[in-house]
Amino acid sequence: MSAPTSPDRSITRTYRAAIRLGEDFITLEETISLPLDASDEDIQQAVSLGWRIYTAQREAITQQIASVREAQAPPAPIVMRDPESPASEKQRNYIAALQDDLSWTNEQIASYAAEQHVDLVTMTKGQASGFIDSLKKVAEDRTRYTLDQSRGRTESLSTATQPASEKQIQALARIAQTRALDLDVETHQRFGVASDALTDEQARALLSQWQSRAARSRKIEPLPES
Repeated sequence: MSAPTSPDRSITRTYRAAIRLGEDFITLEETISLPLDASDEDIQQAVSLGWRIYTAQREAITQQIASVREAQAPPAPIVMRDPESPASEKQRNYIAALQDDLSWTNEQIASYAAEQHVDLVTMTKGQASGFIDSLKKVAEDRTRYTLDQSRGRTESLSTATQPASEKQIQALARIAQTRALDLDVETHQRFGVASDALTDEQARALLSQWQSRAARSRKIEPLPES
């Protein structure tokens, strides 16, 4: 005879986000616990409450940071010693930590480094510093997208979360081919999903970015000699 199911069984999910405020990074953690038989309305109310808590926390932290900065003298500019010397162990560890935060494989981070013209083996301190900044930007963009997506779900059901259309995927594939890029690698780095799992909003954002880059490239092409 099987044991009876406990009426107070629940499931818990924790969400952590690194948020950039100016030159500062803060980490917020939110944990939601709901019973196993929670309805869609229960889940939406919990997510909505979490978003209100996050908004209040961010506003309070922003004010605290502003107050601290007003009370302090401007910091001295950071001067990197020997930017052409080999990257430090501290920098390499930081890059590894950012890789873990992004859930990237060694192949993914190597591919991204190649795009940034950085050799992970022989990079200098200056190159490592720039690479770290670019990884932070990727993490920040992904976090912002995730938060915006969560907020959109609590406000209304939008077509933006529907799967990308076949036409959008084909357009992305064509642009990726002309730029000698692997579409799945690019979508994993940008959104953490394969190209066939993109939403309509993600596909629109990537198409807009790539098309604007292509337009800028055409503008700067030299005129043919007469």
